[in-house]
Amino acid sequence: MREITRTRLTAMAKSSRATPEELREARERLKEIEAELAQIELLPETKSGEEREKRYERVLRLRAMRDEFERRYPIRQPRQPNSLTLALVMTVASFLVCALCGGTFYAAYSYFTQKPDPVATGDLFWSDMKTQNYADIRSNLMTALLRGSNDPGQFSAIAQQADQEFGVVTADTLTSESGDLTQNATLVYNVTRTQGKRTTVYATTLQLVFAAGSWAISDYGSAFTPPATGATPTPGASGTTTPGATPAGSTTPGG
Repeated sequence: MREITRTRLTAMAKSSRATPEELREARERLKEIEAELAQIELLPETKSGEEREKRYERVLRLRAMRDEFERRYPIRQPRQPNSLTLALVMTVASFLVCALCGGTFYAAYSYFTQKPDPVATGDLFWSDMKTQNYADIRSNLMTALLRGSNDPGQFSAIAQQADQEFGVVTADTLTSESGDLTQNATLVYNVTRTQGKRTTVYATTLQLVFAAGSWAISDYGSAFTPPATGATPTPGASGTTTPGATPAGSTTPGG
């Protein structure tokens, strides 16, 4: 009983935000009370049992003491959250969750439904042409059928021979695109090769097909050799050479 009373008093004192001095005083007071109780002789009814009426009086007395203590040291109840604030927080949180779910769904839908642009593959092709990265063209931008018909060494040799004869590719301009652009595409470019002060401009066509989730080149036309293959370009007054026409559908060896 003493231990329960001590624990309850300590808890009440802490819940009322008592100061350290008040807690020390409370502990000292408890010790004094325990000392006084130790000196009090137990009544005969305590040893042999207590009558119901006296026990009831004792309970009432203890309740009165507890009520008096709570009046002197009221227990502070935790503040309840404002209902309006709580509703606002829940609304904002719900909106943010819905927006996050919607954005995730849209990103996933776009990722799985959109198809790459064939022009992007064409841009990669001409970027590799300008940097003479012919190994990347053969390995990553061609269809398996076209790649199989081109020996790696022969393919690089043809590309390098074109660079030596007509100059390296320095510019490309997309002039038209056709096809359904979902399964096949035809891209026509004006290509500029530069060798010293001599500039050669010619048109060429890339054929692309969509397979396995990406676009690949199935025919690179005269990209590596201008249509006037074997002819010696004659520089004009401006230093620009336009090779002669080539029959439609012609490609370079290996193309």
